[in-house]
Parts: sequence; C-alpha cells; structure tokens
Amino acid sequence: MDLNLLQELLRNSLAQFQRYHNIGFSCKDLRDLDDVTQVLRGLLPKYIHWEGPGIMQAPIGNITRCDYMHSILSVPADGLIIQQPEQWLCHWQLTDKQAFWSDLGMWHGAKRVVVVFAASDEFQQINNSYFKPQLLEGVPIKLWRPIRAEKSNTYI
Repeated sequence: MDLNLLQELLRNSLAQFQRYHNIGFSCKDLRDLDDVTQVLRGLLPKYIHWEGPGIMQAPIGNITRCDYMHSILSVPADGLIIQQPEQWLCHWQLTDKQAFWSDLGMWHGAKRVVVVFAASDEFQQINNSYFKPQLLEGVPIKLWRPIRAEKSNTYI
C-alpha cells in the first residue's frame, strides 16, 4: 500500500469527519490495518493507543461493556485510538456489542475515539444503524462515520 496516499486520505478523513468525535477505519488485510494504525498514530501523536487487552494503558480483555466504556472516558488524553476492538468485544453478548457501537456513534463528549478494526460480516450486521461506510479512494480501506454525521452540519 502507498503510505503517502494513505496518510493523505486519513488526514483528509480526520479533518472532514472527526468533528463528530468518533470514526472508524476498517479493512480485511491485517497488514493494511497495521499501516492504518501506524499512520493514525503519526497524525494523532497526543492520542493514547490501545493495541490490545492489558497492553500499556489498555483495559484487560475480560471486561464488561460498561467498564470498557468507562475506561474510554477515563483516558487522560484528548483522544484514543483503539486497534481491533473485537479483542475486547469478542466475549460480549450481541446486545452489548450493538450498545457499544451505538454509544460510540452518539457520544457528544470531549473524548475523541478512532477505531481501527478488521472488516467482517458480523460488524456489518451489528452496525447497520450506527455508522455509515465510505470506501477511501485508491486503498482497500473503509471510513466509518456516525450516521448522525449525515443528519447534522453543526459542530458537535
């Protein structure tokens, strides 16, 4: 993948959609997913990065949805990059997974979250009402922005 193109696309996506606070990026190839995460870390150097359960400041893997959301809100930075959230969500009930994505899509708080995750059919089914996909031109990556981004032109 052309990392210069990726950096430009991600920079433009952040500038255009991050006013809605929480956005995501997905792709099927895990190497490309790592490239997305690394470019985001360069573009958002003040954001905390959760690479996996229990690593650095990230919560443990066996955590409830409520505690996970509280952990996100407790991050001592302006923003958070969550790499492969499915590592935490995998043991949750379907309703908790749906609630997580719904909460993330509707948050109006000061915490900005960028989620980088593997594309899957399960996510498409869970997420049908919370985030809208947009394929980034020239790369096999989708940007996911909150549905409310379509309904509002005001700064939130």
